[in-house]
Amino acid sequence: MQLTDVLSDLYLRAPSEFVAVRTARVRTARDDGDPELAKRIGRLPKPSAGAWLTNLLAARRATEVDDIIELGALIRDAEKNMDAGELRQLGKQRLQLIRALAQQGKALAAEADQKVSAAAMLDVEQTLHAAMSDPAAAEAVRSRRLVRALSSSGIEPVDVDGAVAEPTVDIVQAPRPALRVVEDRPSARRIEEAEKKAEEAKDRAAGADAERSAIREQRTALAEHRARLARERQEASDRLAALDGQLASAGREDDSLRRAAASADHRAGVAARAADRAAERLESLRKG
Repeated sequence: MQLTDVLSDLYLRAPSEFVAVRTARVRTARDDGDPELAKRIGRLPKPSAGAWLTNLLAARRATEVDDIIELGALIRDAEKNMDAGELRQLGKQRLQLIRALAQQGKALAAEADQKVSAAAMLDVEQTLHAAMSDPAAAEAVRSRRLVRALSSSGIEPVDVDGAVAEPTVDIVQAPRPALRVVEDRPSARRIEEAEKKAEEAKDRAAGADAERSAIREQRTALAEHRARLARERQEASDRLAALDGQLASAGREDDSLRRAAASADHRAGVAARAADRAAERLESLRKG
């Protein structure tokens, strides 16, 4: 097991998995008889949520990250030839690109079942802005080993001290073309391509928001329907209970009437027999 392999894997792990995976790698290094490697792995710091999300973007959206970094270099190279209006326009475009790329990171986190806070999203945007503004920050982002967010004042160099885990260990990544100064026309073309990607990302985000809103509306309607059914069931239950009470009362009344009818039948029989005997005596007297 090599430290580079551990770094490449560990800093793309979700923050909730980091400590457990690091502990497992330490145990493996010890079992392999490499206590020094185990110590180095054990000292690796856990990244912040924003740093992890930036690492994920650098790994899963490497082309987009490279594009935005190179665009920052082109803007820096062209600043001396642009007027204030053009610089303001480029600043707006850069902000749109950064936010669009940050939204892609949020989508990647969702695929990993990880929720991203507003603070973490702000850290990602600030880190990408720093990467566009400073070559050292760009290399830190490309390392995919960030442990904290970066920020740029636009004047002073970005502070990357302690921002990358094991900075002395070589970074394994695919070669990329070196940055170069280009003329205004190619720069404008790159900006136009970046704008298109930003608009596409914005459209996808809008579509996802619309779908989420539609689902929420459906759930709200369903909740209201369920509440209505629950009320109707309760009303029916109350009505059934009332009918059960009335049925029980009618049963008790029927029992009382049955006993009264039996008593009346008995009295009627006694009276009929008494009437028969009286009639017989009367007939006997008449004949005597």
